[in-house]
Amino acid sequence: MVKINKKLFGNFSRLLLFLLLLLTTSNAGNCNLHRRVKRLSSPSLTEKTIELAKYVVSIRSRTPSRYYGDNHYCGGVIVSLTFILTSAHCVMDQRKIMHRNRFVVIVAGNFIRLDYRNKYTVNRTVKGIFVPDGFTAENTHNIALIKLAKSLPLDNPNVGVINLPKAEPKPGLNYTVLGWGRMMKDGFMSSQIMSIDVELFSQESCEEMLNTFIDEMMCARNKNGDQNACAGDTGSPLILNETVYGVVSYRIGCGSEILPTVYTNVFMHLKWIEDVMKKNSANHLKPLIMFPIITPIVLLIGNKILKGFRLYLITI
Repeated sequence: MVKINKKLFGNFSRLLLFLLLLLTTSNAGNCNLHRRVKRLSSPSLTEKTIELAKYVVSIRSRTPSRYYGDNHYCGGVIVSLTFILTSAHCVMDQRKIMHRNRFVVIVAGNFIRLDYRNKYTVNRTVKGIFVPDGFTAENTHNIALIKLAKSLPLDNPNVGVINLPKAEPKPGLNYTVLGWGRMMKDGFMSSQIMSIDVELFSQESCEEMLNTFIDEMMCARNKNGDQNACAGDTGSPLILNETVYGVVSYRIGCGSEILPTVYTNVFMHLKWIEDVMKKNSANHLKPLIMFPIITPIVLLIGNKILKGFRLYLITI
C-alpha cells in the first residue's frame, strides 16, 4: 500500500485549482465579444435617465416566479393616465393569441425592478388590450395599447405622461431608449432601468442592412459599437425631447455590432392610437358631462307640466 503525504497532497490540490482558474480566466478573454456585449449603458441612474424613466413602465405577468420583479418581460410608455403604449408582441403569445387581461400587470413609478418597498411604486391591473388588425393578418403594425383598470395618480413624481409626436422622426439624430432588458446577450436582466442613446438611420440605410423592412418600421443603433436593446426591452420607448417616436419591435441588434434594432414608427400609427384612446376613454365620460346640463332642464319642464296638478318634482 502506498502511503500518501496529506500535507503534500493538499498543497498540490490547491496549486492545481489555481492553474485551472488561471486557464479559465485566460480563455474567457478570447470568447466571442458578442456574448459579452453590453446592452443598455451606465451602471448608475444618471439625471437624464431619471427624468425620462417616469414615462416608462414595466410590463409583467401576473405572478412572480420566485421574487418580486422577476416576472418582467416587456417595457411600455405612458401616453395617458389610463393608456400604455407598447409592442404587439408584448400582449400576444407566439400563436398571436391575445393575452387575457388578468395575465398582464403594469408597474409604474419604480426605477428599480426588484424593489418592492419603493413608496412611489404603482401597480395596475388591465381592463383592455388593443392591437391593430394588420398585426395578426399580415405581421405588420407591431404596436399595442393597454388600458388600465384604474388611472395612474397625478401626484406621483415618478409617473409622467409622455408627448405623442406631431411629425415624423428625423434620421441622423440621437434618440434615447430605456428599459430593464438583459445586460448582455443571454445574460441577466437589469435590476434598475438603463438608457442608451442610439442614432436613427434613414429608411434607405435600414433597407440596405435588413432584408425585410417596411415603411412603418425604423431602425437605430449605438454607433459606438456594442450597446443595443435586448430581451426584456421589447415595447420600450424611443424618446427625444420628452416625445415618444418609436417602440422596440424586433431586437435583432442585441449582441451585434453591425445590425440595428427595429422600432415601430409611432407617428405613422398616431391616428389609430388617438382613435382607440378616444373610443375607449372619452365616450364613457359623456353622460357625466351632460348630466349637470340635462337635469335642470328636465326638472323645469317636469314642474311646468305638473304645476296644474299641484305636484312638483323633487329638486336637488
